[in-house]
Amino acid sequence: MTDRTTQPDDTSGLPLDGIRVLDLGMFWAGPFAGKWLADGGAQVIKIESGSHPDNLRILARGVYPNGEPGERSWNRSGMINERNRNKLGITIEMGTTEGREIFRRLVAISDVVIENFSNRVMKKWELDYDHLSKINPEIILASVYSQGSTGPESGYVSFGGTLEQLAGITYITGYANEMPGVLTVQLPDPAGGAMATGLILSALRQRRLTGKGLHIDLSQRENVVGLLGAQVLDFGMNERITERIGNRDPHMAPHGCYRCSGEDAWVTLAISSDDEWAALAHLIGQESLIHDDRFATVGARHRNHDELDSIISDWTKDRGKIDTMHQLQDAGIAAGAVYTAADLYADPHLEARSFWEATDEPDAGPHRFPGRPGQLSKTPLGTRLPTPTLGQHNEYVFRELLGMTDDEYTALETSGLITTEPTEAAQKGRL
Repeated sequence: MTDRTTQPDDTSGLPLDGIRVLDLGMFWAGPFAGKWLADGGAQVIKIESGSHPDNLRILARGVYPNGEPGERSWNRSGMINERNRNKLGITIEMGTTEGREIFRRLVAISDVVIENFSNRVMKKWELDYDHLSKINPEIILASVYSQGSTGPESGYVSFGGTLEQLAGITYITGYANEMPGVLTVQLPDPAGGAMATGLILSALRQRRLTGKGLHIDLSQRENVVGLLGAQVLDFGMNERITERIGNRDPHMAPHGCYRCSGEDAWVTLAISSDDEWAALAHLIGQESLIHDDRFATVGARHRNHDELDSIISDWTKDRGKIDTMHQLQDAGIAAGAVYTAADLYADPHLEARSFWEATDEPDAGPHRFPGRPGQLSKTPLGTRLPTPTLGQHNEYVFRELLGMTDDEYTALETSGLITTEPTEAAQKGRL
């Protein structure tokens, strides 16, 4: 290891201190896994190239500070800066023989490689696990595939939205007797990144026991199918297909989303027992409904859900959504206001937990980004480094870690194998 005083980041005392990760990830799933590991103290080196930077640098054009792309727009995207903090950043033209040879030298001194290419890419480059393990028998390759490395659809490429369809999420999303709805959140991507993180940690533990690395073959499609739970099991056990039911629930009633005062303001609530139903009836001043035959049991409430929705809406429509949520929660009822992004940034609970982190990005300036959903009591996690600009740490990685001479480093710059700017073609955007 290089002397810690020469490193751009001090990770001493953090859980993953001493682990080096090569992050080839693009878009969300791969970089998300790298981000979690970097938060934990791993030295994560984000690898891009001038001809093919992470597409979020180019394609996320609308998410710039004040809507302005600025002089170096590829470093100003909010999406690239949200997903790559705490990382180092280098460029290597991986499409060249020379670039791949440099990458192999990095593999020899690293612990983990993360990639979320189609499964053809690493094989074509002769950087699949069979090849990498010969360079470094302890290396862990985490491949975040669309549909896995085997099977008739293993060569397919996808985005989060298409995986939602293939995993069955889209079919059950929406209202009864209407078309299925797309989530628009690209759920398979962050879910895949989170799962990859857990598998990498498991692989590191196994390596500590065996001394050997391994290949993680992660199918994002299969990962999301596993999230469906009851809907999949219902068909497996009963051959019954779950249909769309909007905001309602097969077991709880009332269960829905209700309009509040203000523009497009809503609150949700879920009643899971007769006691909670009684608490709601008391809260809205309708105690007589508790023993009303139409609503006395969960079955009756299901049968008369439309009427219930009308009664609850009459109570919520003139009330603020956040105050209503607090009243319901105080009464022991699961409820949540439907928050906008502006609501989230102003939320006092998130503020009290220091969820938002102020980061001064080199080209994007100071902004508050989402933090972590949990903390470790003995080694608190936080943002130590802003997102690297394209190729920001070339000199450190190639000179300090790989020990290149001045002449060797200059030759890489001159040949275009490393750079700090995307090519003109790359700046136009391509997938």
